[in-house]
Amino acid sequence: MWRHHSKVILIVGFLVGVGIWLLNFGWGYVQTARRLDQSSAVVEGRVISSSTQRLSRGGQYSTLVVEYTPANHPTITKEFAVDSDDYESAQATGKAKVTYLPQDPKVSRMTDFAIFPFEVLIGLGGIMLLSGLFCLGHWIMTKQRG
Repeated sequence: MWRHHSKVILIVGFLVGVGIWLLNFGWGYVQTARRLDQSSAVVEGRVISSSTQRLSRGGQYSTLVVEYTPANHPTITKEFAVDSDDYESAQATGKAKVTYLPQDPKVSRMTDFAIFPFEVLIGLGGIMLLSGLFCLGHWIMTKQRG
């Protein structure tokens, strides 16, 4: 009997926990991207370092460490994930354009990645959360009957 309960609790906990995490992760990225799209400033930064890693399914993952000085703020050094065009341009010039929020310049980006994959994560997280809650409700109802 305990074995059955622990399996249900593990499954429900997994679905609810991962669902909440996916919702939170996707929502945070989408909201930050939208804030940067609506009210942002651009400054030219200096490339400190760069790296590229090959991905197992082809393609590559490139990052740049950039030092930039937003208006009326101290200098910030930050690592950015970038697309190949931004990477190559920064490698050639040693400079990079950084988009940031004027009220919070640590919220910044170099490459405007598509938000669709993060919207998919939000949807998947919602489905997992609802599935977990449905399983929990079903388990409680069958437990009360039997």
